[in-house]
Amino acid sequence: MFFFLLPYKVNRAFKEVPLLTILLIAVNTLFYFGTSVDLESTVKYLGFVPNIHGLYTWFTSMFLHGDFFSHLLWNMYFLWLFGALLEDVLGKLKFSLIYLTSGLVACLVHAGIIAIFVPGLQGVPLIGASGAIAGLLGVFAVRFYKNKISIAYFVFILFFVRWGVIEITSVAALSIWVGRELLSGLLQIGGLGSPVAHWAHIGGFVFGVIVALSFRLVGDADVEYLSEEADSWARMGIHSGAFSRYTQLIENTPKDPEVYRKLAGSMLFSGDGNKEEIIQNCMKAIRLFLQNQQKQEAMGVYQELNDAYSGVVLDAKTQFALGSINETQADFRAAADAYFKLIENDPDCPEAEKASFRLAHVYLKMGNEEEANRTWQQFVEKYPSSQWIPFADCSFAVKAGG
Repeated sequence: MFFFLLPYKVNRAFKEVPLLTILLIAVNTLFYFGTSVDLESTVKYLGFVPNIHGLYTWFTSMFLHGDFFSHLLWNMYFLWLFGALLEDVLGKLKFSLIYLTSGLVACLVHAGIIAIFVPGLQGVPLIGASGAIAGLLGVFAVRFYKNKISIAYFVFILFFVRWGVIEITSVAALSIWVGRELLSGLLQIGGLGSPVAHWAHIGGFVFGVIVALSFRLVGDADVEYLSEEADSWARMGIHSGAFSRYTQLIENTPKDPEVYRKLAGSMLFSGDGNKEEIIQNCMKAIRLFLQNQQKQEAMGVYQELNDAYSGVVLDAKTQFALGSINETQADFRAAADAYFKLIENDPDCPEAEKASFRLAHVYLKMGNEEEANRTWQQFVEKYPSSQWIPFADCSFAVKAGG
């Protein structure tokens, strides 16, 4: 009987180059070639053996490998396949801490199980990045529990031969892996296994699962899957379905401006919301984008809102902020429109004074001196003691003096 399983693809791509994962692969590879000349001596002094050589071996053992093809290559392959995606969602600090801590926990679990159940292996040095990588696999099983993994398989039993590709969820695939490790570990305790550190793998994996649950990564995954489902419904034109899922998303991520933007879009196309509700969601999106300093995104929502309902005026503070963004970007026509709407809609609010001051200058920048001077005169008449007058363009100086 013989069977072979090779996971080779996850149905998700990382967004940024996984520099830390690449660095870990490079360090492990360089460490291997740097120590392979006299590997036996290196393993003797840098491999992990409980109560021998000191604490440094808990770390150095993680970067040692027995051979290139069956040990280093496989470990680095799994590190790349699963680590790159985890680095993308966890960030480099969390990723590195989980990696190193998983390696330490793997050593601890290995030492404990071997000391109690297989004392004959206590003198065998533990080496390899498998324990640390197993910790990442545990986190991966939780954080990407619905993502599919493509697995190539080959099965040979007597005259029965099969091969092909299956696609199963991450949690199922990695459960199979850890289940196999558990079976091998139990056989090892029974005296039938190999000296492979199966309990280090199990310890690292379980620790990774615990860490992922502690960090509430299941919730992050749920939000991501719900968002993907909503976007999928929207792309298919099933806007009522998208609307319900975006509504659920807002309950989980009330400060995500993109969700409000998408909800407004689904409401607009599905007819499941009235004009006032759509405008309110767009306004929330704009405010949150502005709070996050995402000015272009805020302007994008404002433009979409005006395309749907011309003449919409936001609250004075937001309206002024959008006018300022347009003015900074030298889109003077749009800036003038934003300032003018603010003044017309709420002439007595504090922002109306600043908007009037800026509107006069925008007209001047547009080359419309007549409208600029008329607006400036109105400003001076309404706000004769304004703190902004000393900062006026010199073109208005004579008129300001009256």
